[in-house]
Amino acid sequence: MDIDKTLTRVDELWFFDGGLVVQAEQSLYRVSGGILAARSPVFKDMLSLTQPPDAETIDGCPVVRLPDRAVDVTCFFRAIFDSSFFEPHPRLVHLHHVFSILHLSNKYSIDYLLRRALTHLASVYPTTLSGYYEDGRLSSLSGPADDDILASNVATIQVAREVNALWILPSAFYHLASTDGAVVDRILQCVVYGNRPAKLSDEDRILFLKSSMQIYRELIFALRFLNSPHVIPGCTGTKCTSERSRLFVNYCTALAYLGACDRLELFHPWKNLLDGCCQVCIAHSKTAVENDRQAFWDKLPEICGLPSWEVLEKMKEEALKE
Repeated sequence: MDIDKTLTRVDELWFFDGGLVVQAEQSLYRVSGGILAARSPVFKDMLSLTQPPDAETIDGCPVVRLPDRAVDVTCFFRAIFDSSFFEPHPRLVHLHHVFSILHLSNKYSIDYLLRRALTHLASVYPTTLSGYYEDGRLSSLSGPADDDILASNVATIQVAREVNALWILPSAFYHLASTDGAVVDRILQCVVYGNRPAKLSDEDRILFLKSSMQIYRELIFALRFLNSPHVIPGCTGTKCTSERSRLFVNYCTALAYLGACDRLELFHPWKNLLDGCCQVCIAHSKTAVENDRQAFWDKLPEICGLPSWEVLEKMKEEALKE
């Protein structure tokens, strides 16, 4: 048959030895049905159906129409047919591509691509505190631009729910947490990230608000080391107590003024915060801060309405298992 003039061949995915034409929206792909069937049980079942004699063809190839967005299908097919397009972690990939491949590899049951995309996403959304502090170094994702960071986290939560990657969610909700009204409005009104839908479900909108308030309330506990205990056992200084009290008041004032703060970045890395104190008080305070961070991280899944890290880690291990 003649090709509809409104349809466009995707050149990099139009293989002249391909025996199948796939249409998504107004885009056409000529690919190997055998490779698709080998990769995906869903495509295998779809392509095993007997075609009627008058079935539609293009260039002599049977036509299959997919209900998916062409931008996602293009990315998905490139990952299947071009081995250099979406390489395993730690090779650099784009976050938009991760979302497209997560969505369609889950839908069409291509497990190796699903694992690969989840591994890339895990480089930004860790399940351990040490991983949180290393994520900038370990991340294999490019993007988003600064203006899109909130939307990218919303899109991450949406796709993580879709593929049941619950272990992604605590870090994603933490990155969204805010008490700033303008930021909260932007998150609640977010509907798109780049060219893809990005909107929190009603349940996740409520969870975002609850977790933000709880994370903000937790901020004050990060300052406990400055006033409790009042005198640190073994203190050898003469001004330690007054210096700690002064810093406590200053930080409380600053937090009240700011209205929001990155809980896990507060006092990280530890620097010359207590230079006016003795070495005993400095060492005690540094340990107290590290213990407090870990305690908060351990509680983060609960704050986000999720199972414990232990349960989430098992889910992650199962999802990424070869």
